[in-house]
Amino acid sequence: MPPSAIDVPAFIAAIAAYDRLRHVALPGFVRRRLHAHLGQVCPLCAQPYDLSQPRGPAFPVVATLLHPALGGPASPDNAFTCCRSCQQQRAAVDLLALGVLPDPLRAQRAAVLLASHNHLLPLSPTTRPADFLRALARRHQWPRSRVFAAQHADGHGVIGVSSRFGDTQSTGLARLLSRRAGDIVHQDHRLTVHHVEDEAFRTLAWDLIDANTLVVALAHPAQPRDFLDCWWITSASPSALRLRQVGITVPDPAKLQSATKSHRFTAGARERLQAELRVARRQADGLRQAINDQYKTHWLDGLEGGIQDEQHQLDRLVAAETRVAELHRQLKAQRDAPDRRRTPRPVKRHRPSSP
Repeated sequence: MPPSAIDVPAFIAAIAAYDRLRHVALPGFVRRRLHAHLGQVCPLCAQPYDLSQPRGPAFPVVATLLHPALGGPASPDNAFTCCRSCQQQRAAVDLLALGVLPDPLRAQRAAVLLASHNHLLPLSPTTRPADFLRALARRHQWPRSRVFAAQHADGHGVIGVSSRFGDTQSTGLARLLSRRAGDIVHQDHRLTVHHVEDEAFRTLAWDLIDANTLVVALAHPAQPRDFLDCWWITSASPSALRLRQVGITVPDPAKLQSATKSHRFTAGARERLQAELRVARRQADGLRQAINDQYKTHWLDGLEGGIQDEQHQLDRLVAAETRVAELHRQLKAQRDAPDRRRTPRPVKRHRPSSP
């Protein structure tokens, strides 16, 4: 398990250990099966294979759809054949970032991603498996990328974006999200490290996760405060993610969402009332000014206004002032209402029984 705290030099050293190039060796029977069902052309570039040149760029090679560095499984389903030239250009990039992807490989990629390492979803364990898989597949519509993260016990953290295993699109997305908050504390040609405060770090981590980024945890608090602190938990089993069987008690995300929703609703309702109050005040002031101007005009010209017209204006003014008073009352009642979540319950004291 990663440590609960890490400094920037140790964070950079840990990323360097993860970023080493590792050869992925698939079993021999997988290679034999793929070569037995080999097509005539490469599925990525549609160029014919050249079997006469084993070292040539058009010779078929076995590659992984999702590199293990991006959370891909070391299973036969995560293998396919393409020409050596396409594999060298692609390296460890997600196939979806290459542009046009044939439908068979797209379907195979979707199945492989479901069996790869994925993060939690803010869904109840009682969610139907089919609905959970659909929610997980929505994340997989983005190319898989990878960042490194470490969160200290006080909440603030660092996020490192490496360019070794990232394509232009996914790495650019990760950098864009990382630069949204926090200062750059380290940068070189291969790695950028950002320092991010507590709430911004948690929000940023989940934004990256929702964009199909594998957030590799190098340090995290031992005990999560709420669901947002569980950004570091991953599993290659969708069933384990759905049931939260991940070796640690995962807080319920529904409580966090309900508290946030209640707070936002209260703030939004107050803002709407204030906006309506401003509009009602402007209407009342405009009607009052119009009635005064009408009286002045009639007095200067020596004319008598229509009784019905004047009464109509007065009725509108009374209605506008009544609306202003009602909005004032609603705002005052909302401001003076006690917060039940913070109001302590009275302590019941038992009176001593009389002899």
